[in-house]
Amino acid sequence: MALKRGRWVWAAALWAGLTGAAYGASIDVGSAAGAPGDQVMVAVTLQTMGATVIGTQNRIDFSRDTPIAATLNGDPDCVVNPAIDKGATGFRFLPLGCDPKIDCQSVRVFVIAFDNFDPIDDGSVLYTCHIAIAPTAQSGTYVLNNAEVDASGLAGQPVTTTGSNGSVVVTAVPVASIDVGSTSGPPGSTSSVAVTFTLLGDPPAAVAGVQNDIGFDPLTPIAALPNGRPRCAVNPDIDKGATSFTFLPMACTPGADCTGVRAFVLSTTDLIPLASGVTLYSCDVAIDPLAAPGTYPLEAAMPLASGLQGQVLSALASNGSVEVTQPQAPTCVGDCDDDHVVTIAELLLGVNIVNGVAAASTCPSLDIAGDGTVAINDLVQAVSNALNGCPAA
Repeated sequence: MALKRGRWVWAAALWAGLTGAAYGASIDVGSAAGAPGDQVMVAVTLQTMGATVIGTQNRIDFSRDTPIAATLNGDPDCVVNPAIDKGATGFRFLPLGCDPKIDCQSVRVFVIAFDNFDPIDDGSVLYTCHIAIAPTAQSGTYVLNNAEVDASGLAGQPVTTTGSNGSVVVTAVPVASIDVGSTSGPPGSTSSVAVTFTLLGDPPAAVAGVQNDIGFDPLTPIAALPNGRPRCAVNPDIDKGATSFTFLPMACTPGADCTGVRAFVLSTTDLIPLASGVTLYSCDVAIDPLAAPGTYPLEAAMPLASGLQGQVLSALASNGSVEVTQPQAPTCVGDCDDDHVVTIAELLLGVNIVNGVAAASTCPSLDIAGDGTVAINDLVQAVSNALNGCPAA
């Protein structure tokens, strides 16, 4: 009995080698991505895995949020790949008699030809279908379920067939853009940068509040208030009194390890939508005295918007920058408060800076070289200006 069985298995393997009956094949539904209201295309491919395949069938089940589109005559908007020359290929909506705009749930596909029995090449696209993403579709991934997979060999015998599902990723349409501005200044100075708001789309969405992050370089950080909060202020004209600003990462120390600021622009009493083109808020950037001239990024991240009912809306963001300019030589060395007079208090401050008791940034006019330090020659020049008066501007 064992010998007979062994001969039968050998004969079956030989027949499979001649016909492709037992090697198997795979029909794979592809994936696509788009926004609500878009049409996207999905391709269905064949992996023969050594089998000889002259025809296939499968069924694609879809969500009503991401249905296969219909042509003007009500047929599935799918086309066979002309390169495989299977001219009798057919597509049919299911259940039979359904309305593509209302209740169709699937498309059944037969890839076949009655005048061409050439095998389909491994890796071939069998056909493509257009997916009509519903305008009301929510963001997320929708499965294109692959069922009833089957294939036929040269003699009409079945080929063992598997398949894989596809998907449609629905991405949210941005309703607004949060744009970080740019600013400039020499080392040791403080400069303000504004963040603006622009509505996108027609008609524009009603946006009650927004949030975003701004990442900064350690040499051009957003300044801190005495209480350790970011030195940022909401535009009073937009009346968003609950706006808040926080350094990132949470619990960081300003001037030491903070790398960004998170802003929440909102009101707990005013739900009037934000107007396009308004300034949301501004922040002071404290340029380090040791910052070399050049461009430093202000990186916009994590933009989000909120509708009037609290629904999350997608938003874009654009980066800003800080241009550190060449430091200018002080017009009067030692004139810390820029009143064109060098006082004894300012000279004593210079001594403290030289001795390392005070920072050079407390009196930038003492730093003739603009290198973030105060040398003895700077202090001698300050003494001369105190005795002889500041030079003419």
